[in-house]
Parts: sequence; structure tokens; C-alpha cells
Amino acid sequence: MARWRFLLSGRERTVVLEAGPGDAGGSVTVDDGAPVAVELLAGTLPGLFSLQVGARRLFAYVARRGQGFEVTLEGRRFVIEPASSARRGRGPVAGLTDLPGRVTAPLPGVVVAVHVAVGDRVAVAQPLLVVEAMKMQNEVQARYAGVVTAVHATKGDRVEKGGLLVEYTPDDPEAGA
Repeated sequence: MARWRFLLSGRERTVVLEAGPGDAGGSVTVDDGAPVAVELLAGTLPGLFSLQVGARRLFAYVARRGQGFEVTLEGRRFVIEPASSARRGRGPVAGLTDLPGRVTAPLPGVVVAVHVAVGDRVAVAQPLLVVEAMKMQNEVQARYAGVVTAVHATKGDRVEKGGLLVEYTPDDPEAGA
């Protein structure tokens, strides 16, 4: 079982994922709602997911947006962001892989633009660089405000998912803890 706190289109929600007997199945519960059985079917394109929810087959497109994601499902768009511990005084948020002060590649690709240099001050959600994968450009943004201490990628570099791109000193003293 995994439990997360998210801001879903601006409203804080608790999402619980319970794995089922198969590799791709399980249930999703939002807040105090009833669990919904979900099976993730094979995706054909990056960011495109096919879901079996009961008797219905749904398609969802998921794109990284700042610290969170933008999900389009049946023509409806949802913005999902972490309910950050820095803003709410809670423990660490599950599902975020970058440590404060480090920005990694969200997917493998080629760096097509670098927007920061050592010494630059960055704001939350400020674009730091752009990684292109499968002809789609993905903006990589700062999770916290701070000052850039190192840039490990240049335009044209090939990066792997999780590869270190930028390091910075976060302004929030709790962010570095």
C-alpha cells in the first residue's frame, strides 16, 4: 500500500494505491471514497496510459508539470501537485524522487536548452532546462527557490532518466534537511 497527499486541481486529497495480485492491477482510493479497481494496460507512447476501470477502458495522457503532473482523462484536465511538506509542515512527500537542491532528468533524452548558470537565483517552478524525448520537449523546473551551484548538462547532451542535471542551494532551510 502506498499513501500520498496531493493537490488535485488546487484541492488537497489523500490518494491510496493498493497493489492487486497482478503486476499492473490494484485499487485506487481518493480521500474517504470507495476503492476503485484499476488495471494498467500496456502503453504505446510515452505518457499515454490505457486503464481498465471496471468494464470501462480509459486512456490518460500524463505530462510532467513543475513538481507535479498534468493528467488528461476523457477530455478533462487535472493538475496534480505534491502537498509539499515545506508548505504544510508534514513529513516528506512520497513519489518525488529529487532531493532538495538536486534536479534530475525525468526521462531519457537530449538537452535542447539550458536556462540557468552557476550563481543564478531560481524560483519555484522556474524552467531550468528542456529535455527532448521522442520529439516532445519537457521543461525541467526547480522544486524550490534557491541559488544554482552547479549545472551538469549543456545543450546537445544525452541524459538518462535520473541523471543529475542541476544542483542548487534551496532557500528553505527545511528543504535541505
